[in-house]
Amino acid sequence: MSDQVAAAKASEHAASRAALVKLVFFAATLAILPISSYFFTEKYVWSGNSNYAAITAICAANIVLIAYIVVSVLEDKQSFKDADEKKMSETKKDR
Repeated sequence: MSDQVAAAKASEHAASRAALVKLVFFAATLAILPISSYFFTEKYVWSGNSNYAAITAICAANIVLIAYIVVSVLEDKQSFKDADEKKMSETKKDR
């Protein structure tokens, strides 16, 4: 029984660590990408027009947020799928 508890705690710790790494990655991307896209596009793409560069930065921030939501939903679907498979294997054991 203690082996199962230790395995469950290790699995839970790994899942929370993966979520933290994902959160830090998207937070850093959300901080860096819009600012860098603003300055890059202002200088090289829009020839000094800060309005268009700001719109580009806003689009970059929205893309990062949408990517975070998509990744979270896909991960959530995967966890539900794993839980269903676990339930199915347990019911097969009971038969």
